[in-house]
Order: sequence, then C-alpha cells, then structure tokens
Amino acid sequence: MKNSFKKMEIDIIKMLPEHAAQAAKIEAEEFSKPWSRQGFIDALGLAHTLFYAALIRERLVGYCGIYLAADEGEITNVAVSFMCRRQGIGQALLRHTLRQAYERGARRVFLEVRSSNEPAILLYQKLGFRMEGRRKNFYQSPLEDALVMKYEYADK
Repeated sequence: MKNSFKKMEIDIIKMLPEHAAQAAKIEAEEFSKPWSRQGFIDALGLAHTLFYAALIRERLVGYCGIYLAADEGEITNVAVSFMCRRQGIGQALLRHTLRQAYERGARRVFLEVRSSNEPAILLYQKLGFRMEGRRKNFYQSPLEDALVMKYEYADK
C-alpha cells in the first residue's frame, strides 16, 4: 500500500523481523515501558498477531500491532517516529491494521491509551473508536489511568 503525505511516499507492509531493532528504538523514545527488539520478534512469530510497518525510503518510521482472538482484536502498539509525526502516518497505519483485522474476522477492536495522551485520543476518535471504560493506575512512570476505547465495524 502506498500513500503520499507532504511529498513523502510511505509504504505500509507486513512488519518483518529485520524491522524489530528500529521499532524497539522508536518504542524506547515513546513509551515508559517499551517493548524490546526481542519482544517484537517474538510477537511477529505468533499466528494470531498482525504487525505493520510504515516505511519511507525503506526506513521504518512507524508501526502498528494487533492481537486477534475470535472476533476481537486488541491494538498492542502504535507509534510514529517523532520526526515524522503529524503527517497522517499513524492514521494510515491504523486504517490499514483495522482493514486487515476485519478481513481476518475481527468485528470489534479494543485499545488502551494514557488518559493524558490527547493527540492519540483525538486520532482514535476520528477513526471511530469510542470510550468504553477506564483502568485506574494502569500505567507506571508516571502513574496514570488508561482509557479503554473500542472500535466496532459497521455491518457491510
């Protein structure tokens, strides 16, 4: 899948093990409890997971992962490199991931987001996610609630 954003062409492809080191680097920049390179490699090897990489000139600039079980999915990680934010890459990754999950039988998708992460919350709402609940003190460093959000596919 190719998209153009501000004169940059991105490719969204299935994440490969060779992307794990760069994904872990972005993860470490963005999250207080980041996944490791090995964590990404292990997840890529599971039959019930989907991970997608956003590439610009073959360099990983973002990723999105989802676990699937029965007719549900759970977004595990979504991140875009700081230098490439606000260009539609996160939105493109999420749309692609949601489409792929639907094709594999998902009819609803959940995610958790820090209650203070307003840009992410706004993006999720724009894509159709709705507030479902709150997990008190879910995140550490700093201690913070998680908002649980749910996306339901419209019947086709």
